[in-house]
Amino acid sequence: MGASIIKAMRSFVGWASSRPYRLVLLTIVFVHILAPLSAGLLVVDALRRGPRAAMLSAIAAILGVSALGLIVGANLVDTLSLTAPILLGGAASGAVLSWSRSLSLAFQGTIIGGIVVSFVLFGAFPEVSQLGQMLQDEALSLLEAGGASPAQLDQFASVDPIELVRVLLILSLASLVAALMLGYWWYALIGEGVRFGPDFRALKLGRVAGIVLMTLIVADLFLDAELIQNVAPMAVIGFLFQGLSVLHARAHNDKWPRAVIVLIYFTFVPWTYVALMGLSAIGLVDNFFDLRARPRT
Repeated sequence: MGASIIKAMRSFVGWASSRPYRLVLLTIVFVHILAPLSAGLLVVDALRRGPRAAMLSAIAAILGVSALGLIVGANLVDTLSLTAPILLGGAASGAVLSWSRSLSLAFQGTIIGGIVVSFVLFGAFPEVSQLGQMLQDEALSLLEAGGASPAQLDQFASVDPIELVRVLLILSLASLVAALMLGYWWYALIGEGVRFGPDFRALKLGRVAGIVLMTLIVADLFLDAELIQNVAPMAVIGFLFQGLSVLHARAHNDKWPRAVIVLIYFTFVPWTYVALMGLSAIGLVDNFFDLRARPRT
């Protein structure tokens, strides 16, 4: 079963990335359904045809999304604010991976880049709360159409719009990192000499990026600064993915049964917050102590 899925996925990626127009069309379709799939295709494009080609594909996809939005009467600003960052970010992450051929370096660049962009967004554009208000209005319309009760609508309407912007940025960064991993895995299926498994199990922020992110989290705990409060939660994403890498490395080194990993992922459903914070803590500690080392015999 697993071999069949991988074979089908290899055929799909090879077919989709063999023609630029196919990749752009699929990117336009997927960005409205599962954004990481679109960004992942752009990562593959950067690895297969180069960073410049991937950026041109991202721009073409943005133009396509805009055209579709105008045809169906959607708000163009709303559409671009939700799709353009994912598409451009996917192409940028793929570019770093294509230049460096290092998954860890591309991972570090994606995390730090996302945090820097967020600092600029919150610091230079005080009206960013308007984006949150837009998201809130759109969500309220969807909830009302879905039959939500007046009490539920009032409860959601009472949420601070800036909080919605924070959530959007956290989800966007998580999507970009997931897309980087997905795109690299896809490319490993069709590229020679590329092995996703070992590179993912070695994924690491490194001392410098790790200290920067940890400092940001500590500053959020002790400083009453709105700018830091808005951006600091994004730092957890970096430690979370490193924690996942440690988990898979230990499973590989200690030869855990595959069922153990599956069970751990299933705990994310009832214990999402606890599981995410636990993995993030593991990722943080791994920057200072090697938690993946093979046991000595």
